[in-house]
Amino acid sequence: MPEPRETSSIGLYLHIPFCVRKCPYCGFYSEPLASRDPEPVIDAMFMELERYAIAEPVETIYVGGGSPTCLPSQLLIEIVVSLLSQFKNVCEFTIECNPAQVSLELLKDLFALGVNRLSIGAQSFNDDELCRLGRIHNARQISEAVKLARQAGFANVSLDLIFATPGSTLESWQDSLRQAIALNPTHISAYSLTLEKKTPFEQAFACGQLELPGESAERQMHQLARRMLNEAGFHHYEISNFARPGFECLHNMRYWKNRPVVGIGPAAASWYKGRRTGNVAEIAEYVQTIEAGRFAYKEEQTPTPEQIARETAILNLRTLEGIDLAGFERQTGFNALDLFKEAIATHTASGLLEQTPTHLRLTEKGLSFADTVACDFA
Repeated sequence: MPEPRETSSIGLYLHIPFCVRKCPYCGFYSEPLASRDPEPVIDAMFMELERYAIAEPVETIYVGGGSPTCLPSQLLIEIVVSLLSQFKNVCEFTIECNPAQVSLELLKDLFALGVNRLSIGAQSFNDDELCRLGRIHNARQISEAVKLARQAGFANVSLDLIFATPGSTLESWQDSLRQAIALNPTHISAYSLTLEKKTPFEQAFACGQLELPGESAERQMHQLARRMLNEAGFHHYEISNFARPGFECLHNMRYWKNRPVVGIGPAAASWYKGRRTGNVAEIAEYVQTIEAGRFAYKEEQTPTPEQIARETAILNLRTLEGIDLAGFERQTGFNALDLFKEAIATHTASGLLEQTPTHLRLTEKGLSFADTVACDFA
């Protein structure tokens, strides 16, 4: 895998806000493709991209969503061609795909154009769990998608898994991990279910109609993932991410190192030129605003130097490397040991943090209580 370039480079994220049908846990940010013509939305996204007038080298491109592969194949290809005609020498180009929406022909075309990483939204290898999550694929199609990716030439294939979902157990999670490992991907992401606001899952949970595994079971599932994936030779490099050596996701590392990323599309977020911005999520409002010649920001913030330093520390602590003390001071201008003196003392004493001459990181125990530590660094 190519090494990251200097920090003057940026990452580019395109949020394709479509899926075949709304997902019950993230539906607030997606819209079924059948309900809207995608081309005006894609046109607006490229208008927004042009408005940024990006002059820096683009190190990574990540096309996610939603599900980019639910677009007509020719439209997705046109998006890739347009991006790579504007940005040369991209180190890592990732496209998210749904296992039920890929073909060998499409994957061959994407690989030939320069896409070099696929992130397959597996979620689970249990068909009942997939059904409860509103997914349109089954476990067999996950295996088939990985097979097609290999045939198309992709050496870098990631699987996304979700644990602590409705009806899931430690045993079903263990089976999903076992089947994922057997497919020999180069990267596995394992996230616990997050209930987004105003989604069917969140509303059902609030009304007592949805039962989820408790915090203890969730913690056990995360610990099981760490053990099984480490034993299988995956490097645990971020709380929820595991990679074969050399296949860590360069784009996501930009987030955890608090490096610049420009987000394009409805609900996309950016950290660029000292500003944090977030676009409106509603598609019609996004398109209308962009076509009127304005950015479609729902929120905009210019954090202070100390806020940036605190955000950087919290993001760094998500990685197993933790905070590089010398690098942190070069990047932010703050001495981490001084800025976080009280929090470091508290969580070192409790066994959640450990300090070396060069780094500050979460302990094995601390990985399960990362949010607790983050609160005191904020």
